[in-house]
Amino acid sequence: MEILRYVTVGVNWFIQIVTWAIVLEALLSWFLPPYNKVREFLARFTAPFVNPFRKLMSRFTGGMPIDFSPMLAIIALQAVGYFFQMIMIRLIY
Repeated sequence: MEILRYVTVGVNWFIQIVTWAIVLEALLSWFLPPYNKVREFLARFTAPFVNPFRKLMSRFTGGMPIDFSPMLAIIALQAVGYFFQMIMIRLIY
């Protein structure tokens, strides 16, 4: 059962790292040009998590200048992390 605790902690850390990367990428998009190396790295790292929501939101926003997809991706990641922890707690105890 000890391995399940390590898996839970690892998944939680991964979700937190991705969450902060999404926040940082969104903030840097206001200040740095798109071809900046840091922004390019963060965009490539966060794209698998943000792009599905970006495609979904493009249907509803119709060219609105504010992109809410990072916020939706963070909410989804946190929800997945919460449900994963609840499942793992039931398996461990």
